[in-house]
Amino acid sequence: MDYFETNIKLLQKHDPALANRVKEQSFPENVKVSISKDGLPVPQIAGLSLHSKYHPGKEAVQLTQSFQLCNDSRTVIFGLGFGYHILPLIEKSEVTVIEPFMTIFRAFISSVDLAPFLPKVRFRIAETPASLLARYEPTNWNIFEHVPSVRLGESYYQQLHSGIETRNYIQNKPLRILVVKPIYGGSLPTAVYCLEALKNLGHEVESVDCDKFADGFFSLKETTKIKANAEVLSQNFLNLMGEITAAKAAEFRPDLILALAQAPLSPDAISRLKELKVPIAFWFVEDFRTLPYWKEVSSSYDHFFTIQNNEFHSELIGAGVKDSYYLPQAAHPDVHRPLDLTFEQKKVYKADISFMGAAYHNRVQSFPRLLGRDFKIWGTGWNVDSPLGKRLQNNNKRVTTNETVNIYNAAKINLNLHSSSYHYGINPEGDFVNPRTFEIAACKGFQLLDYRSDLINLFNVNDELVVFKSLDDLNEQIDFYLKNPDLRNEIASRSYQKVLSEHTIEHRMQEMLIHVFINRIDSLQKNKENGLDPLSYCIEKAGESTELGQYLKQFEGTKDFSLKTISDNIQK
Repeated sequence: MDYFETNIKLLQKHDPALANRVKEQSFPENVKVSISKDGLPVPQIAGLSLHSKYHPGKEAVQLTQSFQLCNDSRTVIFGLGFGYHILPLIEKSEVTVIEPFMTIFRAFISSVDLAPFLPKVRFRIAETPASLLARYEPTNWNIFEHVPSVRLGESYYQQLHSGIETRNYIQNKPLRILVVKPIYGGSLPTAVYCLEALKNLGHEVESVDCDKFADGFFSLKETTKIKANAEVLSQNFLNLMGEITAAKAAEFRPDLILALAQAPLSPDAISRLKELKVPIAFWFVEDFRTLPYWKEVSSSYDHFFTIQNNEFHSELIGAGVKDSYYLPQAAHPDVHRPLDLTFEQKKVYKADISFMGAAYHNRVQSFPRLLGRDFKIWGTGWNVDSPLGKRLQNNNKRVTTNETVNIYNAAKINLNLHSSSYHYGINPEGDFVNPRTFEIAACKGFQLLDYRSDLINLFNVNDELVVFKSLDDLNEQIDFYLKNPDLRNEIASRSYQKVLSEHTIEHRMQEMLIHVFINRIDSLQKNKENGLDPLSYCIEKAGESTELGQYLKQFEGTKDFSLKTISDNIQK
């Protein structure tokens, strides 16, 4: 009997995102299903049977009967198979099942009735160890290993064990992290949020504030109209920023250097930073098709994090990138949060429909169809003399973060149409999710957004977020949700809870750290144990018997020793 359609309907009620993901997987050719002596289906892969060919149910009872529950831990099962070992365990408690292969899950829901497993089982299928450990699960795991499954996915489960050790270590031993900001642009706020999130996680964080040099950078661009000379000046500026970063890193001695998109680091600067022998990561929070500069720097970094998957990662591999990892955008709840707006604020920001963003061509082409509505626009680059531009509320001036949060809180419907090189209507192949998606949700705002292929991996679409696939669809959705405020609020509340539980910048930074150090945990521990504190480092470099070394020894025991400690002492 094929249970697939029945199970999909059941799974849709409990985990819509997983149901949508498994729909895209055809029945795997490498999984052979045979029938055991007592009539139960048993999967085989590459000649390995995942359960007894005779009595898989009895075998499962024998394997699990000695497993002890822990009151302060969550029961986590490594390996799905066809679930026979899971059934005895869910008689005792709810469980999480971690399975690295979507193919096995597809075969499972085609062959086995899912009803006995739900709602007591939470399936985590084909998710990276770092994502699992950062986003979903509690710190304490009481693990049951299904031996045949663990043997089949040996490298994955080894990584998972290493990830657990890494997570526990960095939660108890703060890291020193240097964040290199961009000079300007849309990724600058993300850099600030990363700084704050890392500090919230308990790490010691310093930044290279490249944005402080923005005026000088733009002044250089205006110095000459000769392209060749302008390129020389720009390269010299990049070299200077590289020197500044290297000087900061040498003083701070970080465990990790993190650069954000458009950070002014050339391959030569990155190469020099590698002399510190610490991992250097880059978070490219941009559309790779729109900003192709990644081709020049991507292979220089140890880790390259992206907000797009699949096609981009294929191109990165072709460009010689050693490690590319999908890390979507997120919200920063310290900033993006529900507000009780004043009467005056509501007068300014309230609208049936609001949009906050730049005047990209696809938006300019699409939004005139909304001119018959109570529609407010905020952002830059809009033609104020056009009918659409007359809806602009800020006269093309920069919208502050606080104003943005007010907009998201005040609108009945926040319109979220992604930037795109696809000029007319809705881009059917949109494959990244912008920060606005998470930020509106974190403000408990209701939004209508254009369909993105990756949304099903992040939200339960139409339950936590509502999407449109055409402008006609958008207008119909607007009519419907303006008439149903209670439903709007319910969806916005579910979206808000999802972001807080899985999609904050803290979640992303934790995931990044686990991924970066999952294969470096031994060296990280060794460096931490053998590493000198800043004062000891300075004494060693000066020479303990020198006059400077003797002077520095008086500061032993001083908390947070720095150059300021010395200057304050001299002033006294």
